[in-house]
Amino acid sequence: MTYQLPLQISREDNLWMARSVSIQGFLATGETIDQLLGELPAVAEALFAVCQENGWTFVKDAPQVRPGDIVWVFQVPHPVIQAA
Repeated sequence: MTYQLPLQISREDNLWMARSVSIQGFLATGETIDQLLGELPAVAEALFAVCQENGWTFVKDAPQVRPGDIVWVFQVPHPVIQAA
C-alpha cells in the first residue's frame, strides 16, 4: 500500500530544502534537486527508526505507514521554479 505525503520544496541561500508537515522534524537538504531527492529515503528511514524506538507515530494521522509506503507529492512555490 502506498501513502501520498506532501513535500514542500524551497530554496534558501545555496541549498534546496524539503519539508513534510506530515512527519514531525522532517527536513532534507541538498545542493542540487537530484541530491535533495536522493536524501529523502535516508531522512525518512532515520526518522522512522527514532519514532519506533520512542513509540511515536511516524506519520501524523497514519500510524501504520512505513518509509517504503511513501510516495512524495511535491509542492514547489512558483518563484522557486523560476530560480531552478
